[in-house]
Amino acid sequence: MKKYSTRFLKAVAIGYFAFPIAFLGVSLVLFTVPALSLVRLLLSPSYYFLSLIAVLTGFGLWEMKRWAWYIFLLTNILINYSVAIILAEYGSAENPVGIFIGSLIVSIYLIFRIGREVAVPYLLPKIRWWESNPRYRLQIPTTIIRSTGAVADGQILDMSTGGVFIRISQDLLQDEWITIRFSVFKTQMEMSGVIVWRSQSSVTHPKGVGLKFAPLDRAKKKTMKAITQRLRKIGRFYRQGRYLLPEEEFSRRMLELQAEPLNLSV
Repeated sequence: MKKYSTRFLKAVAIGYFAFPIAFLGVSLVLFTVPALSLVRLLLSPSYYFLSLIAVLTGFGLWEMKRWAWYIFLLTNILINYSVAIILAEYGSAENPVGIFIGSLIVSIYLIFRIGREVAVPYLLPKIRWWESNPRYRLQIPTTIIRSTGAVADGQILDMSTGGVFIRISQDLLQDEWITIRFSVFKTQMEMSGVIVWRSQSSVTHPKGVGLKFAPLDRAKKKTMKAITQRLRKIGRFYRQGRYLLPEEEFSRRMLELQAEPLNLSV
């Protein structure tokens, strides 16, 4: 597995690897499916199809593939559909509706947690290049120090507490460890991490790399949280305010937001 994956992501990936056996066990114990019906389930093509994509999902999460998120969503939909069919046709549980609702809650929780793991610039970038207005676009100059000691310049175009997307003309290596230095909102930052994906210049993305940060200490985590909150605040103001305020007033308010000190007390 990728060395930068979290324990939770590893545990979920292992769970999907074990799905073919775990699903039968849950059907027998929790759904109270009779042994004969369990054999019919075991022999059904749908069981093998579902098991195949579940294992594929586990592999995608294990290796942090960019397609893993989409097949993960598909797998959860199919799992809940299969649970409903089994409860209706095979199971004899006392409270099938409650079990099905419980299954949905678990799926929603997993989608939320996995979404937080992958919905950062390195895997599911938020940047929409064709929608970016040049009047306000996140462009933070950054210095990149490679593991070889070489230094390069780039621009951060997308940022979260988990990683950044950096536009850079040079070719960096997949899984390369780098350190970046940048200044944002009058705060100097130095972050290290590993390159987890690369993109070539296209309509939706410029040429650059997705960097996942190494585990942050408490101080850096608090600072990054304050920075991303400020960026979201500016982004919301920009989308809403640019149509409502006169040009001079808008520019003044924007400069005030950019100059406002970061709140690191929370």
